[in-house]
Amino acid sequence: MSHDHTQQSRPSAPPRTLRKIDYFNQLLERDHGSDASKLYQESKSAGNGGKQVCFIPDPNLRSDVVHMQDNVFFMDALVTADEMNVILPASGHFSVIADNVEGDMGLKRVRIDKWLLLMVDVHRMYSEYFNIRVVRWETFFSWLMGGDVTHPETGPCRGADLVLGGIDYTTEYINTVNGITRENYQQFDERMDVFASHMRIWPPIAPSREGAIKNHRIEMLDYVSTYVTRSPRPESMLWDGQHVPYGKVLKRTHSAFGNHVFLPTAPPPSVQQLQGLCDIPGRQWIVQDWVPTLRQLGEYKVYFIEGEIVWISVARFNENTSGWHTMDTNNETRRLHEVAAMLRAGPILHDYLFLPEPPQGIPHLSDLIMFSKRTFEGLTSREHGYYGDSFLLQWCRMDVGIMTSGDSCWYFVNEVETNMGLGLFGEGCSRAVMNGLAGLWHTLLYSPS
Repeated sequence: MSHDHTQQSRPSAPPRTLRKIDYFNQLLERDHGSDASKLYQESKSAGNGGKQVCFIPDPNLRSDVVHMQDNVFFMDALVTADEMNVILPASGHFSVIADNVEGDMGLKRVRIDKWLLLMVDVHRMYSEYFNIRVVRWETFFSWLMGGDVTHPETGPCRGADLVLGGIDYTTEYINTVNGITRENYQQFDERMDVFASHMRIWPPIAPSREGAIKNHRIEMLDYVSTYVTRSPRPESMLWDGQHVPYGKVLKRTHSAFGNHVFLPTAPPPSVQQLQGLCDIPGRQWIVQDWVPTLRQLGEYKVYFIEGEIVWISVARFNENTSGWHTMDTNNETRRLHEVAAMLRAGPILHDYLFLPEPPQGIPHLSDLIMFSKRTFEGLTSREHGYYGDSFLLQWCRMDVGIMTSGDSCWYFVNEVETNMGLGLFGEGCSRAVMNGLAGLWHTLLYSPS
């Protein structure tokens, strides 16, 4: 099944392996004016070959912390000797399975952290634009806590135009793996703020912290469901700290991956247990109505990059493992002509748009897309009114569930994630999302400010 891209507002992209610098110059000039194209050419003629990108892998994905074999955040890939040189500083985040595979090409088969594989892809496909350098977390953390953060040129990220990675602020990031403790986390936060004032970091720290405070975004979602989409939503409120509610869901702020979530189908926690899990300042419990269809049907993961939907997957609850699993996109997705026509797909994304079959008995997938886009527009408008900007305009993942009443059903947004961390790359996540992020970084670095 093929796509018809004749109506696209952007010129059609050549195949991935045939993309040339002239094509990206054309996009630069179209989107940002001739000054952007000139900026790039001056950068290249100066001999630096493009912007310098410093990537810091998540320490929680080292081989001494996880088992690479069955971990969903790792995958097998082929890399060249040149690409091996790029990722060598991240030893421990990949393992060589076989040397010199496929004849004399010098390729190595590796099992690799998906974020690190993204850096390999960026190096492979966009080396004219990005020079990738990997810095180990331990090296960065040691300098951050003891070095002169007001002068990044003295640290391991010196010369970088963009720093990727660091800590995922939506999770419980205090652990022995990354060296952050209850005693030094405030110092870590403060020094990261100073570092960020002198160096461009993606994702920006402030929106990441804001996204971790789930109750703020829940209030935004409540407003949008009432006044924009005019659709029902589970009622949410802050826990009073005194009584464990019956028949409700309890979820904690600053958490992810289903951690710190208590469902009414399980034995309830005690007040002391809940209080003990909030011993770090800023952590709060949210009480939410129980929606059984989340367990029965699952929820959609709708990915937005630069304001456009680039990927949708389905996560369903596995009763055997008591965990959430993204469905295998190779077996359960298909291309949809009507969806491709609805989306303003960008040059990096439009060849890789796959969407899942909706389960029987729920609204058509095009309704999901329209609902998600209306919610996104309402959220960004509301956040812009509060903060003067909205990080959602760069990237976010919207978790959309289904509520039913009699013969009727409605979509509702369960959560909106804006972190760059592990939640992005679960089972079945598309390479379209990874390519889309490369396009976003390209925009951030090459748009005249």
